Amino acid sequence: MIGPIGITQRQAEEHFDFIMDLTESQHVCWKITRNDGKSAMLVPVNEVSPIPDEIQTQVEEFQKQFMEDKK
Repeated sequence: MIGPIGITQRQAEEHFDFIMDLTESQHVCWKITRNDGKSAMLVPVNEVSPIPDEIQTQVEEFQKQFMEDKK
C-alpha cells in the first residue's frame, strides 16, 4: 500500500474519480482532512469472494454432526 497521502476534503471532492481509481488500482491510502481539522481515511478493501453454497451446506452439516457427537 502507498500512503496515507494527506489531502483536503475539497481536493477529495474535486478529484474523487481519480482518487478512487488510484485507491483501487495502486492501493493508495488517503487521509482526507476537513476545514475543522477532523480527518478520515479512504483505503482499499480486499474483496473476499463468497463461499459457494455447496461448501457452506457441507460446513453446516459437519458442524451439526460434530455438536451431536459431543453430547
